[in-house]
Amino acid sequence: MIRKALILLWMLFPVGVAAYHFNLGPKQMMREEAHAHLVEIRRLEQAEEPNWQEIVDGYNRLVELLPPDEDPKVFCQIRLARCRSRLEMLDLDSAIDDLTILLQETAATYGENARITRGVRETLGKAHYYSTWVLKMNGAAEDEWRPFAERARQLFRYLAELDDPKELQRYEDRVRREFEKALGRTSEAPS
Repeated sequence: MIRKALILLWMLFPVGVAAYHFNLGPKQMMREEAHAHLVEIRRLEQAEEPNWQEIVDGYNRLVELLPPDEDPKVFCQIRLARCRSRLEMLDLDSAIDDLTILLQETAATYGENARITRGVRETLGKAHYYSTWVLKMNGAAEDEWRPFAERARQLFRYLAELDDPKELQRYEDRVRREFEKALGRTSEAPS
């Protein structure tokens, strides 16, 4: 009896290998290649002077490496990471446009209080905050920078009120520190 079962298993083994090879195997290989690429992107981000355009291009390539039927949340996370890289480059217009669209998509798909939606909303608030300060530092009139400041305030207030009203000041302080850090990097960069 045991001998027959082992022979049957031995005969079915190639069927299992073939099924995996032609179904899940290629997807797994794509995921492994994408993971290796992601590790490389993370290494680039940790560099002393990151090349943010190369990082943005890396995220674009990462989307191409993943299987098309990958979890949609993974693609949202990649888009969010790409927008964060654009913020580091102070490419604020495209970051705000992409984040606005992404916020609408994630809120509709995952809900207003989902982790991915909160991350997008916080990054969009940072983008508006950065835009405010860039405009102010370049001598723009108040009617030019005020809408960005107001939108940042609204986004941070919404985030803070979801959990704890005291969070608003902590969000604003953290964004201000990150922006000052980003400004320090761009002012030190050679022209």
